[in-house]
Amino acid sequence: EGDIACRYGGEEMVLLLPECTAIDAGVRAEAIRIALGGIKPNAEGEGPERITASFGVAAYPVHAQDAEALFWAADKALYRAKEHGRDRVATGA
Repeated sequence: EGDIACRYGGEEMVLLLPECTAIDAGVRAEAIRIALGGIKPNAEGEGPERITASFGVAAYPVHAQDAEALFWAADKALYRAKEHGRDRVATGA
């Protein structure tokens, strides 16, 4: 209750998890990443063989002091996840 998932653009999604610590958000992101990896996209063999996902996690007030900075902290963490091989979760710093 209270969590919000929305498409931000292209293949990017934003998950807003009020009352969730950075550690708990990272655990949830990892669980989603693993669940997505277990999905067979197309049983007939067309398209990708597997689904991968990269996540950037940031929490207020640990990683940012306002909503805009929080969004950009998560975005920076996402790009760090992609730079380190994709299909992983990275937390803001």
